[in-house]
Amino acid sequence: MNTKINNLSVFTDGNKVNKAILFVHGFPYDHYMWDAQVKALSNSFFCVRYDIRGLGESPAGDGQFTMEMFVDDLKEIVSEMGLNKPVLCGLSMGGYISLRAMGKTENLFSALI
Repeated sequence: MNTKINNLSVFTDGNKVNKAILFVHGFPYDHYMWDAQVKALSNSFFCVRYDIRGLGESPAGDGQFTMEMFVDDLKEIVSEMGLNKPVLCGLSMGGYISLRAMGKTENLFSALI
């Protein structure tokens, strides 16, 4: 499934009743970098991927980015999708965003990969 949340392109695979994993890609990639992981995990997990602002199918807006903006995007995705403490998985720039999100949001995520 493909949807827009906060003007970000969000992609899901798997059954929403399963535990969610929220994947945050690295720079300069997009949600496709997680294809192999999603293929392996989507039978047991609800896999959520999105394109970070300015990459993939998500527009850059005014091009002014902050780490807090990226964290707010994660919070918005979790809220709008009704995800219950998803596992957060980030690599490279997505890892930095994920670490910041874990530090700025109490009890929003169940684990960090």
